Amino acid sequence: MSADTLPAARQSITPLRADRPINVAPILTPFPWTTPHRVAAFIALAGLFVLAGGGNLDLGAEESKLGLAAMESLGPYGQVFGSWEPSIWPAKLLPSLAWAWAEGGTPTSASIRWPDAIAGILVGLILAQRAAKTLSRPAGILVATTWFGSIALIDHSSTAGLNLIPGLFTIAALDRLFARGPTLLAGLFTALAFLAAGWPPVALILLMAILIGRPRAGLSWRLLFFPASAFLAWSFWAISLAPTEAWAAALMLPLTDKPAWLLAPSVLAFALPWSPLATLTISPKLRESLNPQSRLLLTFWLQTVAASLLVGTLIPGLASAARVPALAGLAVAAAFAVERLLYAPDRLSPSTKHTLFLYSALALSLWAAIALLAGVYLAAAVPYYRSVCVWLIIFTLPTTALALRAAMRGHVPHSLLALFALALFLKLAHWGYYVPEGNYRLSQGPWGRAIGQWVPPRWPIYTTTTWPADLAFHTGRPFRRLASPKHLEYEPPGAHYVLLQASEFDNWPPPPQAPPLIKVARFLDEYDSPRVLARTPGKLPWLRQAPTTPEP
Repeated sequence: MSADTLPAARQSITPLRADRPINVAPILTPFPWTTPHRVAAFIALAGLFVLAGGGNLDLGAEESKLGLAAMESLGPYGQVFGSWEPSIWPAKLLPSLAWAWAEGGTPTSASIRWPDAIAGILVGLILAQRAAKTLSRPAGILVATTWFGSIALIDHSSTAGLNLIPGLFTIAALDRLFARGPTLLAGLFTALAFLAAGWPPVALILLMAILIGRPRAGLSWRLLFFPASAFLAWSFWAISLAPTEAWAAALMLPLTDKPAWLLAPSVLAFALPWSPLATLTISPKLRESLNPQSRLLLTFWLQTVAASLLVGTLIPGLASAARVPALAGLAVAAAFAVERLLYAPDRLSPSTKHTLFLYSALALSLWAAIALLAGVYLAAAVPYYRSVCVWLIIFTLPTTALALRAAMRGHVPHSLLALFALALFLKLAHWGYYVPEGNYRLSQGPWGRAIGQWVPPRWPIYTTTTWPADLAFHTGRPFRRLASPKHLEYEPPGAHYVLLQASEFDNWPPPPQAPPLIKVARFLDEYDSPRVLARTPGKLPWLRQAPTTPEP
């Protein structure tokens, strides 16, 4: 043996001692995550957690404003009840308009929910691609798991307060800032974020450009060119079509919000069940086990979480723009912790693993208690939810036993498998219980659809009061608010449908102060208050009827 090969041969010899057990890393057999495998896993996770039942939940009040705007034409702001709505921006409205056009022209709940769901999937793709390039191929799949498997993406509704379309452009801009610095492409994504939600996401992106603290980062003309151009073009468009007061209201509206003191707790709650694992990245040993590039990526997203929660809490108007970046940062941090637990356990401190075991056992035990108590009651009292509750109970019990056994034996994969099963249980409970129960008890959908069936398709409904936006949207008809009953005479000729309170109908002005009304239907709301749908005399739209066979 030559002298050149002797040191290498000595390094390959592993000493075998009975008092020093060999640490095997990773604890899982490495899986060859080729591109087809990663694509298939990503599609499966997105379909399971986000797309399955993504358009079934009825819209809430804020989402319904976007739905009403989707019944009108595109403008610098949305149009709700026949007036400009400064809170709806064109890039946010355009996907819903396109979806409604593809559905036949009349927007539905799916027209609002599916663009948001697709935006959430694209955010997961951006995060997963960056993690796979900087850390490892499994890290990309784990980021997709922690992002898609969070409560926020399972629900992706106004309950979570998510603006996923502006959030998509914000995450894309932040990703380009980390990878390439303040380039023109990062500026383009920043401009799209402005057109989707105004200046709050732009302020957050510029803040992160300053906080990165690397020589190639910071503010530059490349980053500011497209946002400045978008602001000037949008301002010219807005002032040419609407009063200047609407332009000022759109810019100043975020500043009228109150400080969001519950932003941090709500973000941590909507990032469950994975958000507690993000705290494991505080461990110095875990961070030292990362390569330099992945350590920079983790630090960047932790800074994003801290900055988003801080400015979103203290500065009015930034809370809505801060939620998606904060949730994305928690998902990346949790995925990095899971990757290290699976593929580098010997380089982590025992307290890191013990934290995982304790959290997994407590989370599954709490879920088992909720599933048993609520599930047994619902299965016995409400037959509609019986099958869902039975399946949840059947799968929850062995999964909880698996989590407890993994905690006692110190088995990392089984603890993580139990948490993944918990995410599946949350999805099943959301799909099988929360959505139908919300549509039945909390939504204005049944009331709105009951009114809309009396009005011809695409025929506007007029009103003299401001009804709830979700009630108006679920009628499936455009709504127009009148300043006074007299103004009904200036609308296009034909019959006009008017939705009134019972007292308004009883005290409707006689001609010539207002057109006469014909009562169409009377409804009761959830509080047994009467509503009256009436119409003016006039020609109704001709409905095509099937030809009849003449009698012999």
